[in-house]
Amino acid sequence: MKNLLLITILLVFAYAYAYAQNNTAANTIYTGTAQPFVSATAPTGAQRGKNAPMTIEGANLTGATEVLWNKPGITSKIVFNTETMRELPKLAEGQTGQLVIDKLTRNKLTIENIIAPDAAPGIYSYRIKTPMGTTNLGNFVITSLPDVTEKEMNDAVADAQEINLPVSISGMIGKAGDNDCFKFKAEKNQTLVFEVIAAAFGSRLDSVLTLMDEQGKTLATNDSGNGGLDSLLGYNFQAAGDYIIRITEFEAQKPVGTGMPYRLNIGEFPYLYSVFPLGAKSDTVGEVTGFGFNLSEKNKYTFTAKPKNPDDDAMMLKPLTAKGETYNSVRVALGHYPEILAAATAHNSPATAQAINFPLTINGKINDVDYYKFAAKKGQQIIFEVMAQRLGSPLDSVIEIMAGNGQSIPRATIRCELETKLTLRDSGSNEAGIRIEAWNAIKPGDYMMAGNEVVMIDRLPKGPDEDTFFVADALTGNRNGMLETTPEGHAINSPIYKVSIHPPGTKFSSNGLPIVTLNYSNDDGGGMYGKDSRLTFTAPGDGEYFLRLRDVRGLHGDHYSYRLSVHEPQPDFTIVADILNPNVSPSFARPIAITANRTDDFAGEIEVKISDLPNGWSAAPATIKAGQNSTILLLSAASNAVGGFPLRIQGSAKIGQQKVTREVNIAEKLSLVSLAPAPELAVFTDTQHLTVEPGGKVSITVSIKRMNGFTGRIPIDVRGLPHGIIVTDVGLNGILITPAETAMKFTIEVQPWVKPGEQPIFVVARIETTSPQRQDFPFATPIILSIKAKENAATLERK
Repeated sequence: MKNLLLITILLVFAYAYAYAQNNTAANTIYTGTAQPFVSATAPTGAQRGKNAPMTIEGANLTGATEVLWNKPGITSKIVFNTETMRELPKLAEGQTGQLVIDKLTRNKLTIENIIAPDAAPGIYSYRIKTPMGTTNLGNFVITSLPDVTEKEMNDAVADAQEINLPVSISGMIGKAGDNDCFKFKAEKNQTLVFEVIAAAFGSRLDSVLTLMDEQGKTLATNDSGNGGLDSLLGYNFQAAGDYIIRITEFEAQKPVGTGMPYRLNIGEFPYLYSVFPLGAKSDTVGEVTGFGFNLSEKNKYTFTAKPKNPDDDAMMLKPLTAKGETYNSVRVALGHYPEILAAATAHNSPATAQAINFPLTINGKINDVDYYKFAAKKGQQIIFEVMAQRLGSPLDSVIEIMAGNGQSIPRATIRCELETKLTLRDSGSNEAGIRIEAWNAIKPGDYMMAGNEVVMIDRLPKGPDEDTFFVADALTGNRNGMLETTPEGHAINSPIYKVSIHPPGTKFSSNGLPIVTLNYSNDDGGGMYGKDSRLTFTAPGDGEYFLRLRDVRGLHGDHYSYRLSVHEPQPDFTIVADILNPNVSPSFARPIAITANRTDDFAGEIEVKISDLPNGWSAAPATIKAGQNSTILLLSAASNAVGGFPLRIQGSAKIGQQKVTREVNIAEKLSLVSLAPAPELAVFTDTQHLTVEPGGKVSITVSIKRMNGFTGRIPIDVRGLPHGIIVTDVGLNGILITPAETAMKFTIEVQPWVKPGEQPIFVVARIETTSPQRQDFPFATPIILSIKAKENAATLERK
């Protein structure tokens, strides 16, 4: 009996082991060569005026020749480049998903940095130049303070590491619940500043600072300085003696993987954490009052409001105090309109509202609720924009337009036409994909309403185990709130409705579902505005109106500053690129996605191009179509191309009667175009021109050629598809060519309301690797998708 039991146990163990091995194999992706990348920098910084060794860990850095810095002040030499053993990748405990095993060599570089005595303190970025191209960005902190490295074991107050001030500590939260304690001496009436730099240079640390006396009694604490994850604490000591400063992770039980690096700067230096006003009109002399620690008695500072680049809307301010230059810089806005201060007297009701004429920018502080009174003509469109959190203010603004009687003004009537609910999980405010229970009567282009937000369907699930995807911001990928509503978090099983949008006051017969009045109000502007509010108001009639501005949490105080700009629409745009250091193989191309941030309803075409290309390089201009937000530039290298030049991208558009040109804001040495080795993949399509009617479908076949030993699977993206045009017949992994395949056919479906026209689309294949730099391989030319209306058919407009 015992033998039978033992045999049974062994068989169960063998089955479980075999299942685990098979399951691991089934979830493992064996793929191609990773782009060169850096993964860690140690130490995280150094004192200026010193020779500072630095170790960089990364992959595929063999043959690295140069360290490229984003600004002057550091000269670097690669002393050693050693290859290290690569551990077999594995999923972390509790982690699910697929394991990617790519081709890479682990490297450790020893760098000798010479830091100039006059190097400006702050965060410096670098890339490593290699035979495979340049790497992703790494970061390094330059400080004017003596540099010290944290030493374990210093978790307890009794074991605190002794330090001399001033100091910049290079430390690491290395495990869940880790505490780092430091002991120092303070003088009576001395004001010391404690500044954490971590999230600012890419660390995952959400720090908490706690100041204690020698017995461990808490004197002060700070979680978020200036609204960010990095902590900031200033303290005036009433007695001389020994004190303890402790740094911890906000979520003490949070797994930290290989650790979370930080810099902790401590000293009696002048520190500026905010100013008022938050900016000045461009090309004028501005004056601000500074708030912080160890500043001048009057704290008044003047500056010339001059943009560094023509398109800049802000600059960095580092004023001179009685104790020298401030240790840090603050960001101040550069405005375009006349500037005024908010009234010193209370204007916290319609009866006491401050009268304004626009265009103008108002600089104010929320001490309760602020009201502003303005006149408008019927149909006049007015833009209200808040700058606060983008400039370091803790204000989380919300704005609302009210009538002369103090009542909210309706913007639209929302009629609910179908009800379903959110399922599987709670949803966050940023997610483009949300799981809904039923979607059989919903189609792309439909409006939906959940809670107080209105969203639009982008694409429907391909099966029961996939999310419904909503239209998202082209720059951030976050879900867009339509009609300037604010995306919210929603609990599982919350209702979500298919809705139609109608003029205010429209009456309907009851269908048993809610009818919602949407007022002129905005919390978060989204996209480039973040938590700052932005609202477009169309006056329903001639008259007097009020704007109410407050903090959404009801908070207020002397530091809750804002800039409120009021103006009629001034259409404009800026452009950004998804990659600034393209590594391109000779005789091949690299796709660069260009995204436009359109402001004040600018919807015109934007022509984009790469300029100043040397011989051997080419990139055909592309167009961001009217009403769209992005396009692709294909940067191609001939067989005789030579790399090592900066990337310059321009966008031009006609706004009114004027041609306006904007450039991608780049850092010269860090936007280097480099040559890469021969690729492992080539992409082909069976056509270069597709014709389809609105409401129709068309198929395309993409084929690939694997090279240089690559045998892995290949995800395919179709880029440049505007809203209303989707790829339909694909699985949960999208368009995927398996290791056993060399081609795939898929279908593009055009919604009935899409307008006729021509649209370039781009077929891009990808090799999956662990590198933060994507391995994208495009078909050499765009495919022209022609949408032609049916003859004798009326155009179907979307409701």
